[in-house]
Amino acid sequence: MADHTVPGGASDESPSEVPDKELRFSRFDPVDQRLQIINDDKNFSPIVSEYMKKHWHLANSGFNYNIVAVFGSQSTGKSTLLNRLFGTNFDVMNEASGRQQTTKGIWVSKSDESNTLVLDVEGTDGGERFEDQDFERKSALFSLAISEVVIVNMYENNVGLYNGANLGLLKTVLDVNLQLFQQAGNPKTCLHFVIRDFTNQTPLERLQATVTTYLEKIWSTLNKPAGKEDCSLYDFFVLNFSGLPHKIFAREAFESAVAKLRTRFSDPTALDYVFLPVLHKRVPADGFSSFAHDIWERISASKELDLPTQTQLLAEHRCEEIAKEIFDEEFLVESIAALKRGVEVGRVVEEFGEVVNNVVDECIMKFDENGSRYNSIVYKRKRAEFYKRMATYLLPVYNAQLTNITKTRIAAFSASLSAGLAADVDAGVPINFAKHTTAVRREAENSFLAGAASSRLSQVADDEWSAAGQYGQLVEEIERISAELRSGAVDKMLKAVEGLAVGNMNDNVLGRMNSGASVGMWVSILESFKEALDFEELQIQKRGQGFEASAEELELWKSTLRWQTWTSLLETLKKETADDAILARLKGIFDNKFRYDEQGIPRLWNLDDPIDSYFASATEDAEKALSIFAKLDVPLKLIGDNIIDDQRFDPACVTIIPANRLQNIRERFKRDAQTLFVEAKRSMVVTTAKIPPWFIALTLVLGWNEFMMVLFNPVYFALLAIFLGIGYLSWQMGMVGPAYQVAKVTVREVTNQAIEKLENNGVEVPEFMRSSQASERKRKSTVVKRVESVNENIEMTKID
Repeated sequence: MADHTVPGGASDESPSEVPDKELRFSRFDPVDQRLQIINDDKNFSPIVSEYMKKHWHLANSGFNYNIVAVFGSQSTGKSTLLNRLFGTNFDVMNEASGRQQTTKGIWVSKSDESNTLVLDVEGTDGGERFEDQDFERKSALFSLAISEVVIVNMYENNVGLYNGANLGLLKTVLDVNLQLFQQAGNPKTCLHFVIRDFTNQTPLERLQATVTTYLEKIWSTLNKPAGKEDCSLYDFFVLNFSGLPHKIFAREAFESAVAKLRTRFSDPTALDYVFLPVLHKRVPADGFSSFAHDIWERISASKELDLPTQTQLLAEHRCEEIAKEIFDEEFLVESIAALKRGVEVGRVVEEFGEVVNNVVDECIMKFDENGSRYNSIVYKRKRAEFYKRMATYLLPVYNAQLTNITKTRIAAFSASLSAGLAADVDAGVPINFAKHTTAVRREAENSFLAGAASSRLSQVADDEWSAAGQYGQLVEEIERISAELRSGAVDKMLKAVEGLAVGNMNDNVLGRMNSGASVGMWVSILESFKEALDFEELQIQKRGQGFEASAEELELWKSTLRWQTWTSLLETLKKETADDAILARLKGIFDNKFRYDEQGIPRLWNLDDPIDSYFASATEDAEKALSIFAKLDVPLKLIGDNIIDDQRFDPACVTIIPANRLQNIRERFKRDAQTLFVEAKRSMVVTTAKIPPWFIALTLVLGWNEFMMVLFNPVYFALLAIFLGIGYLSWQMGMVGPAYQVAKVTVREVTNQAIEKLENNGVEVPEFMRSSQASERKRKSTVVKRVESVNENIEMTKID
């Protein structure tokens, strides 16, 4: 069979013609049944299903079709062999125009004698792709994964060579094929080795043994996945071998060998038929397009095939050395160390961003100078890695810088807000918390963001050097401090309002209680309480605007102050009705009625005054006042619904003085009142004891001579003048009364002691010497009996 080409093939294109790359790849060709299933840009054809229906007529064939592919070096006659074996029309090399790449990508066509899809794969080791072996690996793996038979095309003189026989590439393909596609029980794949230019000087069996030995050795070195450690080469592959003589120098032998080999691929009845049932992939023909596409996608995504070239390996090595040298000698300099020391001690380094950007830019510049001469892809990747290495090293330092900025901004925020609140207090104006908070918070956040931006490495990605975490902490801490200061400011505001309201209320309460107990006293006190509540609500409504308080907050504050004001009122009443305080008030009421007249003038008692009546009336008034002070005796609704509806309200709190204390106070008051009554009686006796006029006249008559002697005797007269002078001075200085009392007490004490001495010695003291004391005791006894009689009459009157 002669080789042939078709129009548009590589063999007959003129240099001026531009091939249509889309034809027979993404655009249907009604004339030519060849399809470039994968182009040289590694893209999969979108019209495979269309060719299966319209050109190859296999869409409805089910499992009745086979797939064969060819694998081998470039320009070794692969396309020619496929055309001779299967009657296809793949482009072949034109030797007259030079040895160059003919097949680009992977082409597929149908055999003219059977339902066999034939894949013509781009040759390996082509100069057009230079060191880029990526497509070689992927196309070989693709052929191995979807084909039942892979024809491995090699020259006899390459048998025994590792690279010449493509065994290195085959090893990589077998390794990845085992990782991705081979599972226990899957269909096998036939590797049919075609030995080209076979001379028979070395028997085919020896060549077969050599290739088989190499394959087994390769298989033993593969890194087998879990579950496949004990699998052998023959669990997944069938090995066949054929020899073809030289096409030019032994043409007849070549044609005969090809015809014989074609029978093995086309005659199912042949004993050595290649397409055994065990090889079929069991993919229906109508699903071939999806199956092949999925296989190619998996191969394209596999990283196992991305092996570097020699220039790439050199670039990897040198770029890493350059990066390490620059990092150690140029990057880790004193300026970077100084930055670390600064932030580690908690200081905000103002020049942080300028320093790190200058150092990193200088390092990148030196890396570019030395590394750009190597493989551009590797150089760019290593440049990015070097930049990332420096950024990674600086990232903790940057985070420490952000932490320090956060701390300083928080401290400044707290100080500024506290100062603003204090200024309002000093100025005597309501605290405008919301205004101060908004201003200082905006300043703190803007300052943080500016500091974070100025400290950034300029070319680093936002998600790698992000200040969002620290900014979130700043905002959280600001909100916490704001809440604390706001709570404190609210407490101060509430205490100030409460202090003003309760202070005024207590003044009114004390004034009302001091003015005496009456039926309207409690009503007046509750009116003062309500005035305090009204004042508090007005102040809360006014001052709450500075805190941007919600309606719920305002109501809570008002409720709090209402209850605190109520408790303050109760505490004030308890304090003012303590035993000593209430006794003082009762004594005042008693005194006003008993010891003072209607004009408030102190009474001077005489024997004609109705002292018992005054005492009874004053005592009765004090008792009535005590009863009024003892209980807040008003309807509960006058206290207010907000108070009495509170679950903390105790109706028993209207009892100001408990019964046990009330009885004790009443008894103490009675004793004090009786003492005052006795003193009043004593003053009545003293004021009525006067010197009779006849005694004065008798004294003048009997003492006339003595008076005259004193007046006309110079010595007596001088003594008289001295005593009169002393008396005058004593009078002017107010010493007469004290001197009289001292003399009186002294004489009494001397007299008592003398009487006691005399009585102790058995001397009977005359009655006249102690008549004043006896009469005094008698008077006290009489007064006490009369007071007890009056009290009994008062008690009987109450009972009646």
